[in-house]
Amino acid sequence: MWFRTSKVFVPRFSMCVFFILSLVQLPVLSWQHHPLFTRLFLETVSEVKDANQVTAEELEEFLIVEENGLVDLLKNVENWARTNLKEYSPCPDSLMFTANGDINTIRERFFHAIRINPDTLTPLYYLGFADSPPPGQELLDVRQVCILSDTKEFEIFCFVKLNSGSLVSPIDIVASASNEPDYGMDTKLFEDNDSDFGKIYNFGTQPFGNPNLDYGSQAPFHMGFFHESPIVYLFGSFLKKSYVEYRIYLYKELAKFAFFTGHDYWGYRFMGWGLHYLADLSMPYHTTALPGRSTLYMLFINLLDILGYPQLKNNAIQLSSNRHLAIESFMGSLFIDLVKNGNDPYRIIDTFLQGNEKSFCSTPLASADDKCFWLLFMEPCPIIEGDYPEYTDSLPRGCLSLRSHNWSKTLDKLISTTIPGKYVNDPTVELGNLEERFDLVNQTLLYGNANNIQEMVDVASASMFLFNYYSRGYIKEILKK
Repeated sequence: MWFRTSKVFVPRFSMCVFFILSLVQLPVLSWQHHPLFTRLFLETVSEVKDANQVTAEELEEFLIVEENGLVDLLKNVENWARTNLKEYSPCPDSLMFTANGDINTIRERFFHAIRINPDTLTPLYYLGFADSPPPGQELLDVRQVCILSDTKEFEIFCFVKLNSGSLVSPIDIVASASNEPDYGMDTKLFEDNDSDFGKIYNFGTQPFGNPNLDYGSQAPFHMGFFHESPIVYLFGSFLKKSYVEYRIYLYKELAKFAFFTGHDYWGYRFMGWGLHYLADLSMPYHTTALPGRSTLYMLFINLLDILGYPQLKNNAIQLSSNRHLAIESFMGSLFIDLVKNGNDPYRIIDTFLQGNEKSFCSTPLASADDKCFWLLFMEPCPIIEGDYPEYTDSLPRGCLSLRSHNWSKTLDKLISTTIPGKYVNDPTVELGNLEERFDLVNQTLLYGNANNIQEMVDVASASMFLFNYYSRGYIKEILKK
């Protein structure tokens, strides 16, 4: 309805580690406005689009009724993570979910067992646009939904309150829920994040991301650097410490369980949470530590830093940060215009939803026929028009993040040559502090030419198509009888 050994060698090794760590002190929010593109995607998924309305239900109602079954489910999820995720830090036995019939503690017991921020808010609502709320409906304040201190990015939406027992469409539930992992549920989970729960969750110290940022501590749950050079891992093995696969699997299993036990509302809501992380892995800046920079260049600027010349390193980090923010803001603005007004001057809907041979082979990702063939049919992850792969738990790492990572260099170059240089090529600028980042489409129209803009948007849309292509199987797996 509504519309993120030697005396000489040791210090140098340490400096390499410090350098690689600093490479990912970057923004961790992914594509802007998940509900907009998720809803467009869901409009093409008949299993969700055409599903009957379901009854809204408070989280505590679902948990207390299915308490006993959740014990086994979450034990199985934990066993899967320990078996399949090499870098996984196990959930302490003391936090494993138990059934005691106490509705007053069940929310905390559940949040501790899945190790999310216990302050996470789960009101019943669906999203609309803030400037055109549905008449006669009670609205929630953004701070009744989001626990972050900075909520500006989410204030384009209104939060239309639902009551327990209200009927709501599945597409509204899933699209609205797809934003919720960015509302703070994955923040402050590490022992050095200045939270009591971070000290008991056993995730250890934060491996990467900026713990001083409001949302910076969620980085290891929303990013997956699975395809870096071996030498990068040699100096920064902590880059492997990603929990995004764990979250994707966890919410898939919770959604399946909710549907199986007749709690369809929470089946769809958990589905939306899981889809969020799949979308994050389609963002090249979430799958590549420093897009557009070769391993050799990273080592070179690191050497200069060791010798006391840190400027090139600092510049590279700042530019990558600004380009990340720039493309997510740019595409966010285009999706707002598309969903609200029906305007699509750069035909983002074609590539995002169809991703066919014509749309891929016309982008700068494929400058020759042979490269186009490789782009579409690279093993083990061919993209075949109309033939969506069945979902497997290895797919987020093995295909989705691999393709996203491989496209990062092209996207980074296009951003640097298309969006005004003062925003993406000047390392003295912090784009995140500028209001202009919310108006980058108009700023770029004044600066660039239409062909450059179209090329950049095509590649960004192709990256977002990865979410569309690989998420269909995820939904079908959840809904499979």
